[in-house]
Amino acid sequence: MRKYAILSTGLIGLFAIVSSMQMQGCANIVPPSGGPRDSLPPYLVVSKPKDSSLNIQPKEIVIAFNEYITTEAIQENLIISPGIKTTPLIDARLNMLRIRINDTLDKNTTYSVKFGNAIKDVNEGNILKNFTYVFSTGNYLDSGRLSGTVRTAETGVIDSTLIVVLHPTNKDSAIYKDKPLYYAKVDGRGKFEFTFLPTTAFSVFVLPNDYNKRYDDSTKLFGFLNTPLQISAQTDSQQLYVFQAHQKVEKKKASTAANNKNVKKVFTGLKYMKSIEGNEQDLLTDLTLTFETPVQFNDSFPIVLCDTLNKPLSNYTLSIDTATKKMVTIHYDWIESTPMRLIIPKRSLLDTNQNYIAKADTIKFITKSDAAYGSALVRVSGYQNMVHPILLLTKENKLAFSYPIKQSLIQMLKLPPGDYDLKVLDDTNNNGIWDTGKYNNTIKQQPEIVKKLTDILNIKANWENEVNVIINK
Repeated sequence: MRKYAILSTGLIGLFAIVSSMQMQGCANIVPPSGGPRDSLPPYLVVSKPKDSSLNIQPKEIVIAFNEYITTEAIQENLIISPGIKTTPLIDARLNMLRIRINDTLDKNTTYSVKFGNAIKDVNEGNILKNFTYVFSTGNYLDSGRLSGTVRTAETGVIDSTLIVVLHPTNKDSAIYKDKPLYYAKVDGRGKFEFTFLPTTAFSVFVLPNDYNKRYDDSTKLFGFLNTPLQISAQTDSQQLYVFQAHQKVEKKKASTAANNKNVKKVFTGLKYMKSIEGNEQDLLTDLTLTFETPVQFNDSFPIVLCDTLNKPLSNYTLSIDTATKKMVTIHYDWIESTPMRLIIPKRSLLDTNQNYIAKADTIKFITKSDAAYGSALVRVSGYQNMVHPILLLTKENKLAFSYPIKQSLIQMLKLPPGDYDLKVLDDTNNNGIWDTGKYNNTIKQQPEIVKKLTDILNIKANWENEVNVIINK
């Protein structure tokens, strides 16, 4: 049982004093001037009922602190475990916090009221972090604890908007239909913690901290433990990974003008953006033209990749992406420092309304030189226990390059300058890419795991870097 210092004058005297202060509604609260800055958060002085009380069914809880307090985003921070149907009414006034409970509480149950970072003092705004009040409707306090970490499976990064939820093991549909009995927020370090849990088994899941707190959309981030977890006073730390079973597809609304047949259409020509940086083409990527509307090739007027004498080159390919039909890709095995031209006839591309480019265009460019790129020699250790490890180079959590780890030495050539985060994928099915997880009534499959390494690979143009990478378990 937790113990807090209680004023020797006792509960009656303190609440009498506080009540008297509250009646003086016309008085102004003026913080004292001068002296050192107060850097200490408020602390509990006394409460009624007492913190950690047993065999109670309180309708009102009053908590007094050592100084005047205020609250911020109280409902966003408040977590009552196990959950109750009606959110309590909470009133903060002077140095008191009053909680009114309208629900009938379950028998023989330990309840914890967690305030997160909602409580702070009036004068300096010092936050009373993770303040918790606990009581039991039975004759003992539950002592179960659970802690662990949560990471995103695809990137290895932390997402502090998530929560870990606990459901009873005897109801498989609870994660789809019910709000959780218990939940805890994931902090900025990816950590979570439950206290005062009953020592029983729970199914453990991870979800976004939204209103529903249910897995009612397969595009939500989601994670789960494979088997129910038995809670004890010292439950082993758990590692969970979240994934999106399906990517969210944004539905674009059709413009009013496009749907209105009476609107007069004004031809302005197809517009596009080219991927070339300035007038230099990257040796490692395709040249692309991105349009505002879906397009198709007009074979009567082909796009042609040429040399500077307008002589067509061979072994290049043209394609339009199948998803949006808005991107034209020109693929070619680029040779360094080579001047080239892309000739785009006026009617080479058409949209669904038979619109075409306003005028013919010739894009003149030169391929980058090998000296514009750097290289790296990477020595890897600790990968032997992985099934099919792949070293990933990412920028802003987007994959730039990948290298299967088949030996301890990896030679990386022609890397664009910049800083790359290093990660490692355990490619269990050996298909060369990350695979997401699944969770439904028939399939419960964990995602492949990407671990974020502490190393950063800095690449400079025309320079070879050497780095040692250690993959810890």
